[in-house]
Formats: sequence, C-alpha cells, structure tokens
Amino acid sequence: MPTFKSGAFIQQCFTSHPLALSFKALALPDRLVVTCTSCDMRHRFLVQTLTTRAEEEGSPEREAKDDLAKCVAVHPAALRVSTVDVVRDSVKLRCGPCSRTYKITVAAFETYRKGA
Repeated sequence: MPTFKSGAFIQQCFTSHPLALSFKALALPDRLVVTCTSCDMRHRFLVQTLTTRAEEEGSPEREAKDDLAKCVAVHPAALRVSTVDVVRDSVKLRCGPCSRTYKITVAAFETYRKGA
C-alpha cells in the first residue's frame, strides 16, 4: 500500500473513532507514529515543534521532547490522541498518569497500512 501524504486520513480516523487511535512509536528528534486499531492504519507525523505546559494554570509552553520521551519509556499505552486539527497542522497527545498534554505542530502527515 502506498504512503499518503495528507492529513485527511488521520482527521477521518479521529472523527470516526477517536478511541481507536493510540501511540505507537517515537523516533526523536522528529517522528511520531500513532496507530488506528479500527481501520488498521498507521499515521506518522513529522514533528516541527513539540511543546507542553507546566502544571500551573497560565504557564507558558515549553519544548517537550524530553518529557514525552520519559512518558513513552514509563507508560506508552497511556498516551492518547486528544485533538487533530489538519487546518492548523496540529495534533495533541494526552497522558493521563502524567496529567500532561503534548502539542505537536506537524510539518508533514503520512498515512500507510500496518505492515507496509
């Protein structure tokens, strides 16, 4: 199956079955993969920026690659896609145990079938 270089597929998955999207892999410094168990697709994001906020209300965003790497190492199954906005080229991941949201500005979206 070819690789589709469009955000349309991740947007469709998120709209149709958001709970089926889960974290699959992080390849620092600039790649993140989520899978959709419902449609058997992998969605890869070329990361332009990755930020988070401290727990205090109104705190500024800061670079979060190290934070996300720690989260992935400790509890990768807890990471879920919480927002997809292909118009603004952004995706948010939420980690329940960390009580943290990671905002990804995506330079490129790619979708392909698992095993491809």
